[in-house]
Amino acid sequence: MNLIRKVKTFAAYPLSIKLLFAEALITSVGVKLTLKFFPFKRVMNWLGTARRESERDESPSTLLKRKQIKTALQLCNRYAFWPTECYTLSLTGKLLLKRRNIDSTIYIGFNKSEDGKYKGHAWLRANDTYISGIKEARAFTVHSLFS
Repeated sequence: MNLIRKVKTFAAYPLSIKLLFAEALITSVGVKLTLKFFPFKRVMNWLGTARRESERDESPSTLLKRKQIKTALQLCNRYAFWPTECYTLSLTGKLLLKRRNIDSTIYIGFNKSEDGKYKGHAWLRANDTYISGIKEARAFTVHSLFS
């Protein structure tokens, strides 16, 4: 029953979301493999310029595309067969936005848990829209940002 409900829910999405979802899945695989097998220096090129933030203004011309990418990333997070951590989703979203010439900023934050261990989190913003990870971001202090 659960699988049938998921298929019906997915079938209700418009074709543009389905295509973006497929692109997000493929990009996510590439990001995941790159993070696993290549040096971090290679990923640094994808992040963009350090310590620089993109514009926060409203951009009606790209609003629909930003919302569609956000939805595609949410679907990717829900339906991928591999774990899609916040960093993988943020990088995937950044690449999807970059292909559409939409500026974005990745934030990387840390917090210290009660047992003294540090946890990290990444989230993505494009213009005035948070694309991924904002719900969890409130508990983290921004350490780095890349535009």
